[in-house]
Amino acid sequence: MGNKESNLYAGPEERKSGPLINEIREIKLPQVGRSQLSGGSDIYFLQTSYASVVRLEIVIDAGRLKESQPLVSRAAAAMLKDGSRHYSREEISRIADETGGSISINAGLEYASIQLYCLENHIDTMLHLIRDMLLNPLYNEKGLIKYIQKKKNQLLQDLSINEILAYRKLTEMLFGPRHPYGYNSTGAMYDALDPTVLKEFHKSHYKSGNMQLYLCCRQPEFIIEKLDRVWRELPDGATSDIHFELSPSFEKFNALAAANNSQSSVRIGKRLFSRDNPDFAGMYFVNTLLGGFFGSRLVHQIREKRGLTYNIYSSIETFRKDGFFIAGCETSPHRTEQVAELILLEMDKLREGLIPEAEILLVKNYLFGFFISTLDGPLNTIEMIKVLTTEGNGLHSFYQMIEEFKNINIDRVRELAERYLKSIDMTLVKVQ
Repeated sequence: MGNKESNLYAGPEERKSGPLINEIREIKLPQVGRSQLSGGSDIYFLQTSYASVVRLEIVIDAGRLKESQPLVSRAAAAMLKDGSRHYSREEISRIADETGGSISINAGLEYASIQLYCLENHIDTMLHLIRDMLLNPLYNEKGLIKYIQKKKNQLLQDLSINEILAYRKLTEMLFGPRHPYGYNSTGAMYDALDPTVLKEFHKSHYKSGNMQLYLCCRQPEFIIEKLDRVWRELPDGATSDIHFELSPSFEKFNALAAANNSQSSVRIGKRLFSRDNPDFAGMYFVNTLLGGFFGSRLVHQIREKRGLTYNIYSSIETFRKDGFFIAGCETSPHRTEQVAELILLEMDKLREGLIPEAEILLVKNYLFGFFISTLDGPLNTIEMIKVLTTEGNGLHSFYQMIEEFKNINIDRVRELAERYLKSIDMTLVKVQ
């Protein structure tokens, strides 16, 4: 007993050293199943073993790239829960509450999605709701008027926030005011929405060939069989994206009057590419080094060392057909110029290759740890699968990215920074 007790406590010498730190050598995606429903909808699924909860997401390729009129895709998705032929909005909410489930709608830039959580024994009830929402949405005048008023109120609030003003102007300058990735919502655009247009958009694009599904549950084959019965009733086929011409601004600078004078907002960026570009993984690494995590250069130099901002970041935003780099922060109005110059200075340092090997290793370890955390549990994993299959180049692109991170070095960072982070190519927006 004495020996056992003595082993429970570390002696003074043992307390001087921490536990061993092991290098992450490989990251593997869990086994993901794939099947196809009637009408051509791919379904990716993960089997869980610990709960009888079903998590289903239906991702619909019915976003801005399909629009003939601005904001139609967002309205068509958002109003799916406003009632269908057999269920009112209140009945949809009541049934979901009574069964302990939930149905949420997300209207994104390129995709709409319907996310369902429920217990296995209530899946039939919830799928019946989903079926009616997909087949028979109402899109009535009364519901649309409420939606328009709500979105216009939200727009007024958004336009009082400096960082939103800066982001809107930057994307407009990078892609053009009429491009799906560049246009910004206005009150007039909302007022132009009409129930007939929404019904036509839904009829044209809410088809099984435009859908992908992501499922987590204990009995995926059992749920897939039920889903297939529903999918047999959906219109089949897929629709193509509309071609939109890019019309970026020739100007590289824009200054807007601040809605809030206590702080100014700085945004710097440029167009890049989608995830299937061979330089995506490398630029993801470079961006992380520059401003993609709390130990990045922008955070250290501008937040911690100089105290010029509370939060500063850089990011690579990717779409299916394009993407852009953005860096920004909020600061005191009289510090705006200084902060913009410091952000550009940090980009120049990367182009000159002033990067210690230890810093490269730090970012590698951070990214490996980050990706392990994104695969922690089936819900996180299926979210990663969704990103790889909707925005990326398939599941194999995950391993290509990890391999790029392993092999990246100072020369590669300098090469990418020289190609994509030249100050002269950047567009600067200031709101002050």
